[in-house]
Amino acid sequence: MKSDIRIGNIDKNICVFSSEDVVLDAGTGRGLLLNKLSNLCSWVYAIDINIEFIRSMKYIITGDNIRLLQADVSTTPFKAVCFNKVLCVEVLEHIRDPLIVLWEFNRIMEVGGLSVIGVPTWSSEKIYSRLNPDFNQNNQQHISILKQEQWLSLFRRAGFEIITIKNENFRPAIYWIWRSLFPIRYDPSSGEVLEKKLIDKVFWFVTGGINKVTFGGFNRLGNKIFPKSWYFYLRKTE
Repeated sequence: MKSDIRIGNIDKNICVFSSEDVVLDAGTGRGLLLNKLSNLCSWVYAIDINIEFIRSMKYIITGDNIRLLQADVSTTPFKAVCFNKVLCVEVLEHIRDPLIVLWEFNRIMEVGGLSVIGVPTWSSEKIYSRLNPDFNQNNQQHISILKQEQWLSLFRRAGFEIITIKNENFRPAIYWIWRSLFPIRYDPSSGEVLEKKLIDKVFWFVTGGINKVTFGGFNRLGNKIFPKSWYFYLRKTE
């Protein structure tokens, strides 16, 4: 799979970006998507409730069209109908009532605008908890782990139609099985591993090599079998 058709795990063939777009990265975290988005879009706004993330991103962003704000995704500081794209990746699982956030996205989006929502799969979270009881500390942060039909119901209630659903993050899925069998310290709010080990480098090197020699087939097959995340591509209809 060619890398130029994706921003992170977002498929640009489905969520097509243009120089006219005004995009919100809601719950941007480390801001990994921002510089690529700034090269494609008119304006890129990024919000996160964690002020430390916002401060650290000031040193890595390169686009003059990027704006950083500390804000809660459920009560954004924006006027109605000011974005035509909203991205929210690995955030809604941290929210006790995701529907409130989805209504807020609806409020600030244009009719016909596109949203990409990425969340952990229900099955992967349950497997990690069964393999490693210590993973349950994640329940303090991942408090909305829903089945796919439950997510779809929320999206429809919030005024979105589902364009498509993509399975993603196979390599992280098997990595966290490994880390559930051999526990490691990490920050469940960000998913960041706090304890680096040689075996981690070996894991990413080997699986990356397998994916490369199979021309992306390793990830594509794995995503069909055991994805860590669902990416929902949505359109605002009302």
